[in-house]
Amino acid sequence: MKKKFFISLFYIFCVFNIIALNGKITYLKGSVYINYAPADLNQKVEEKDLITTHEGRVELTLSDGNIIRIGENSRVHIDNLKKKKNKDKKISVKVFLGKIWTKVKNIVKEKDEFSIKFRMGTAGVRGTVYRLNQYEDDSAEIYVYEGKVEVSGIKKETIKKDTKKNEGKRHEIEGPEEIEGPKEVTLREWVKIVEKMNKIYVTSKGEPEDPKEFKMKKEKNKEWVKWNLKRDKK
Repeated sequence: MKKKFFISLFYIFCVFNIIALNGKITYLKGSVYINYAPADLNQKVEEKDLITTHEGRVELTLSDGNIIRIGENSRVHIDNLKKKKNKDKKISVKVFLGKIWTKVKNIVKEKDEFSIKFRMGTAGVRGTVYRLNQYEDDSAEIYVYEGKVEVSGIKKETIKKDTKKNEGKRHEIEGPEEIEGPKEVTLREWVKIVEKMNKIYVTSKGEPEDPKEFKMKKEKNKEWVKWNLKRDKK
């Protein structure tokens, strides 16, 4: 009985020690849906909301001042919007498809987390401006304009199994067809740090390319980038 009481007390303490963050729509254009219902300007956005755009785009301003913008033909899920009283906060967003722009300016404590998950990895940030494109073929591209981003993921690797223990045994194979030896699929975790004015491409197989520098002059010719930079100045 005492054990159940202390477990219940601990659960109540944890619940009341966590503050739910939220946000609201501060820009809306075209067809945007939250949980499959049409979205409205100034509408509240909460944890576990699913945001879908068609020929539209939307800006979310979180209660801590950070900004997330979602472009056309995108599907984004708000995974976590939490903050412990007087302690760290955890913000994470999952991009299923499309493009997203983040302006993270309010991550001040060491344990604060702000991450954008995509199909083949995660981009974790601490005070930065960057955009992410999630493509239909599972590949993704990340451009960093301010600060730096830690991009991580898991890559599948196929390794041929050791067949030495089978040496000496006679195997008969009918016909001229060549048969490959047994293979083993393993997972390898990787991490890349992408600095300011650099980009990284992650293939549909989860393979990261080395970060490469990009030219801002060329970027400014892209309508999505130009619009976001203009919004960032407000």
